[in-house]
Amino acid sequence: MPTALTKFTPYSRPDAAISALDARAIGYQAPLVITTPNMDWVPELHNDDIEELTARADGRFGAADCFQWPQMYCKEFEYSVCIPRKDTSSIDLQFAWFTPTTANFAIQPGTAFAVGTLHSHIVDGIDNLLTIARKRVQPWQANRAGKKDIITNMLASLKHDINVLRRHPLTYRDIIIFVAQAQRSFLDIIAFMDYVEIVQPRLTSGWSSWGPLEGNSRWMGCFTTDSKICNIYLNAGVPVWLVRAEVYISPQMNIIKPVVLTFPDDLTKNIYCEGNIARPFPLLYRGPGGFNRHFHTRRAYTGTFAVNPGAPLPSTLPQNPASGKAPSQGQKNKKARKITSSQSMKPKDSKIADAQPNRDKWEDLRHPENPEAIGFWTSAFQKADKDKNRVKKGLVDQGYQFPEPALLITPSSPERKKLFVANWLAARPLWISRVDHNPPERFPLPQLWRDFLNSSPSGEPSTIALSSSAGPTAAATRKQAATHIFGEDLRDAQGTTWAIGENVQWRNMTISIISLCDPPSRLMRLILWELYELNFRYELLALDRVMARASWEESQHNRRDLLYSIFPEEGGFVMWSSSLPDDDSGLWGRRIIDAFPYVDNFRKLLSCWEDSPPRFNAPLDASAFDATTYFQVMQQACDFYVQCFFDHFGRPPVVPHRFPA
Repeated sequence: MPTALTKFTPYSRPDAAISALDARAIGYQAPLVITTPNMDWVPELHNDDIEELTARADGRFGAADCFQWPQMYCKEFEYSVCIPRKDTSSIDLQFAWFTPTTANFAIQPGTAFAVGTLHSHIVDGIDNLLTIARKRVQPWQANRAGKKDIITNMLASLKHDINVLRRHPLTYRDIIIFVAQAQRSFLDIIAFMDYVEIVQPRLTSGWSSWGPLEGNSRWMGCFTTDSKICNIYLNAGVPVWLVRAEVYISPQMNIIKPVVLTFPDDLTKNIYCEGNIARPFPLLYRGPGGFNRHFHTRRAYTGTFAVNPGAPLPSTLPQNPASGKAPSQGQKNKKARKITSSQSMKPKDSKIADAQPNRDKWEDLRHPENPEAIGFWTSAFQKADKDKNRVKKGLVDQGYQFPEPALLITPSSPERKKLFVANWLAARPLWISRVDHNPPERFPLPQLWRDFLNSSPSGEPSTIALSSSAGPTAAATRKQAATHIFGEDLRDAQGTTWAIGENVQWRNMTISIISLCDPPSRLMRLILWELYELNFRYELLALDRVMARASWEESQHNRRDLLYSIFPEEGGFVMWSSSLPDDDSGLWGRRIIDAFPYVDNFRKLLSCWEDSPPRFNAPLDASAFDATTYFQVMQQACDFYVQCFFDHFGRPPVVPHRFPA
């Protein structure tokens, strides 16, 4: 195969100068010639129509990744030419290219679900990238006097990903992606700042140097087919490679050095696997370099926030989604699983799975282990217009993002109660992660949740089931529900519950499985309190995505931060390993003044919903915020939320309850 070494020889005109059309180095990639006026090497060009942008085993995109390899120039992402190169960066940026291994992953003990966390010292190292980025950005932002810029969103993305790594339960597969995504956000920030502070001043008409600058080897640079762009970057000191057909190469072109192409041999090309099972990440884009490739390279791996609220819900599961989130189940295995909805699973012993399957969900469950209801919600439930003709079809997934809390306290026997509670506590970390980052195509309906909670890893009928008309087939069907919900994230396990050890972890507590036959009443109230909170937070998010579509399209980061500001915890909606509060807080704080910022943020959130109460349009006055104002605003807010929720979901929402004293 011909190379530049066989096709070209060094040549020098009398002036010997290297212009944008000359070659300090020249390479040949048939049928193209690639020259550079300011670098000593020529990278292989990856610009084919069939080039695929998909995450590899390390969470990065290989040679199609602008953070790993030079790409075609793109006006909208012109600053990407200043992305730092790994091999020329300082030691303090080492975590910008760190790749986690399974040795850095701590699996949650005592559960059959492969979920855990990245070791804290690794997260601290990645967190230091945020500190570096903030220090770099602050002086520049201070001079802009509050003007909007993309750096704000970049910093928000980096902070969000670090919060996810520090506070959220994740599968190892998700950790790979979130680490790479945080690194891309950091490198994007550094590239942008280098561009506006170093390159842009060199592009102004008043700037001049004594001649073309050496290409900065710390920067990624770019390919281009435009000789004007090549000349601009030559004078600015940006690495640049000009791509031309051989017919346009002048015999009088100055050539200093023909070179063999440099190939991206050190970049990961393998797809992600777990053991011998391939679990590839989805295809994001196929095609040449340019805007689309740059855009999709920066696409956020946050399934919950990447959903298009305007798109109709699919009637069936897609077999080959090309979305910004990793599939929750292996695409090749989906076809093998014929179960596509909870209606396809009807356990023979469903009559004993729930003691109150037909209870009125508009009435709060009366049970000593159920936390105390909040009066605002009770009143809102009573006042809601429950006419089914109001319900708007197809705008939201009407399933349950988490089990209904009542499912854990309505089983008919102590053994079954132990099974339900143990299974939920074991699955809880993985499911929180799934809902927050990588939601399923459809959320389970109550029957599917009952099937899972009533299942076991062995798929064998329990003592309770044997004493009834249920048998092995029903038990196997219930186990199938676990496979349907959790897919490949289930580990091989045997036993009577999905908590495969004698204990299970919850909120930094160690709970004995056997004690769940007759658990302390306060423990059950705390577990249910958390389930009410989780359901409410993610249902609020789902509804807001529809009711405030324009706000989400304008700025996902701002809308997400506003949602988070309604709740007192750090790190978003997730309630996993943080300590329990001492009392009611946030919207339900005992002191009116403590509740004020949360109430005002809730008002602000609802204010852009269609038909929101007029008083929500104006900010609340802290100096005039008293008990009367608090009760008026919160009752209106709860009334409005409940009605809007019913109008879209066709059922009552799951709402917060009092923190158990």
